[in-house]
Amino acid sequence: MQAIMFLLGKAYSHKLKRAFSSVLSSVITILGVGGIGLTIFMAFRTQRPLMQGTNVEMILAGIVLMIGLLLYNTFLSRDTGILTMADATYLFTGPFERRTVLAYILISTAPGAALTGFFMSFYLPYLLGPALTFSRFLIILLIISLLFGCIYLSYYYIYIVDTEKTGFKKKAKYVFFAFAGLLVLAFVIMMLANGLSVKSAGEMFFTHWWYNYVPLFGWTKWAISSLLSGNLLSGFLPATSLLVFANVAFSIALYNVKADFYEKALEDSVNLQKMLEDVKANGSADARSVAKLKNKASSVRYYEGAAAIFSRQMLENKKVSITANMREIFLGVIYVVVGKVFGLEFSFVFVMLSFGALSMSMGDAWHRDFKKPYVYLIPASSFQKVIFSVLPGLLKNIISGGITITIGALAFKIHPSLILSYVIIYASFSILFIFAEVFTYRIIGIGANAVAVTFMRMLFVIATCIPALIVLLVIMVLYGTPDLLLLALSLFGVNLLSSALLAFLSKGIFEKSELMS
Repeated sequence: MQAIMFLLGKAYSHKLKRAFSSVLSSVITILGVGGIGLTIFMAFRTQRPLMQGTNVEMILAGIVLMIGLLLYNTFLSRDTGILTMADATYLFTGPFERRTVLAYILISTAPGAALTGFFMSFYLPYLLGPALTFSRFLIILLIISLLFGCIYLSYYYIYIVDTEKTGFKKKAKYVFFAFAGLLVLAFVIMMLANGLSVKSAGEMFFTHWWYNYVPLFGWTKWAISSLLSGNLLSGFLPATSLLVFANVAFSIALYNVKADFYEKALEDSVNLQKMLEDVKANGSADARSVAKLKNKASSVRYYEGAAAIFSRQMLENKKVSITANMREIFLGVIYVVVGKVFGLEFSFVFVMLSFGALSMSMGDAWHRDFKKPYVYLIPASSFQKVIFSVLPGLLKNIISGGITITIGALAFKIHPSLILSYVIIYASFSILFIFAEVFTYRIIGIGANAVAVTFMRMLFVIATCIPALIVLLVIMVLYGTPDLLLLALSLFGVNLLSSALLAFLSKGIFEKSELMS
């Protein structure tokens, strides 16, 4: 056990050293930590609007349920490992007993759950207003960390048991779908009882007494809402005790599992390592590095030259499950439902939909093509390679984003003449965003730190939006408040020219052989 604790200590100390391994990494780490700290500090120092108790409860319950279900679905739908390649190699080749390895997994779960809980709780001070003090924020962080601890531990248990009892994970997925289906059915029933009003149904669904007893998600909402309302004895303590008990029960079950999972965990650690390398290089994981591929014959029209890159990516798209291919649409529908439940304006929901779709583009397949040696050997111009490498991801991003924006606009009863304008605005910034990503690689290379890539990408995206903002100001000066379609077409033209310039400036990315490493 001392060796396990030594390994954990060294792992986290080395991560801290890597954050300060260079001048750029040190500066960005200090700016990132300082920025997060300053953001939280300002959230509690500035005046925030007071929210009604019902809205607070809805927001908390909705966020917890959405993220929790998405996390469970991700775990149960993909072949990801539970140990990194380095940890698996060390643990499975060293003189460690099975329970010692399980103890390592148990102990390492706590930091991961706390970090996930922090990123989920980061925006709560702005959403909840004065109802959330700093001391309550720390307690809520602990509660949400307990929730994620349950999610991680239960998945680890399912994963390990499945290595011996094949099909156990599949059965667990069916149970998960049944659980989610019951919640959806209850919401639909309440929506019918409230005259198809999504907002009224959401209020009844999340604030009803029965929801407090929904395993994990209801308990978390119950604990947090009771803390904010001061109901400690009959609300906060029972709910928190249930979460603690669930963590203890999952820990005992995991620690006593007898399945031989070494070979499977070592094999899957390769996939997990690929995903971590994608995150390190690109700031996000390529969806195909963890997605399950369909075992069926697929075909596409194969083009020659640089267009062969396009053909190969389209073939890969057909090999990936519909869940992986339509993840942007699924997430967009969730945003629309959240917007309706919380009574948000469509303009805000449009920003949510656009941000979600554009963020997911950072996991598209074209990120990998910049590291494939054969791409450099294709007898075509570098400019063509840049265009055809990003074209499949760009088309998928525009189509999926357009579908979700149309769904959202119809749900919010936006006039049909305006829907096209919103789609054009989204498409223009989608093109600009992706080529800004490409330009990021051209400037700082593939092997840079993920934080540096993300930081530089944000700067480039902001900088490339300046021409569109200038055009917007000129139009407003000349025409006052312009027609939205005229504005959309103007932004599309400017962003298309800016993107073409970025693509031309990025063509040298296929002439830098060091990117293949």
